[in-house]
Amino acid sequence: MSQPQNPQQPSFNSPREARAQASAEKAYRKAQRPWYKKKRFIVPLAVILLAVIISVSTSAGSGGGTTVVAGGSAAQDPNAPPAFPGATSKDVVAQAGEAVDAEGLVVTTTALVPGDSTLGDTLCTTATYNNGTAGPASFNGGFDWKLQDPNGTILMTGFAGSDNTLSAGEIAPGGNASGDVCFSAPQGNPSGQYVVLLDPTFSFSSERIAWLNTL
Repeated sequence: MSQPQNPQQPSFNSPREARAQASAEKAYRKAQRPWYKKKRFIVPLAVILLAVIISVSTSAGSGGGTTVVAGGSAAQDPNAPPAFPGATSKDVVAQAGEAVDAEGLVVTTTALVPGDSTLGDTLCTTATYNNGTAGPASFNGGFDWKLQDPNGTILMTGFAGSDNTLSAGEIAPGGNASGDVCFSAPQGNPSGQYVVLLDPTFSFSSERIAWLNTL
């Protein structure tokens, strides 16, 4: 008398059926895996995570695009060594290329570069104003800007160096103005720290904005 077959132990008529059954069981187990263990989810998530890490690292290592707030933590610490000769605790110090927000008026200067030398060596920076205040903002490319050279000499702006010099006037709320501010280069073009100073002539504030350049 033959023994009944165990329903949990299927019989196979051929090796082909056995392989087919094994493949089916493998596919079933794969389908039952949690979604986070499947390649079609793991690979995109890994790519996204890598992109986020690269983005954060790039942002942390880059100084460009930084906005310094006047009167905030970027103002010179009175207990710290001066950022440049003659600096005071009321000066707002930024690096060349950084934007400075002075109560809604955002001012940026580019790094100093040699300007036109037809009438002598010059150094120029491009100043840009963006007026985010509720009223007009004044600017003056001839009297508001100065340059302190490595010797500590403070130079006034000149008329040579660029065909796009910053003029003078007012900026309406939401408007902007831009132009080059140029100075006669000091004799011998000494290397070291150059400080572009925005020191408005007609202002009730003693606060200056200083952009540090190393040439």
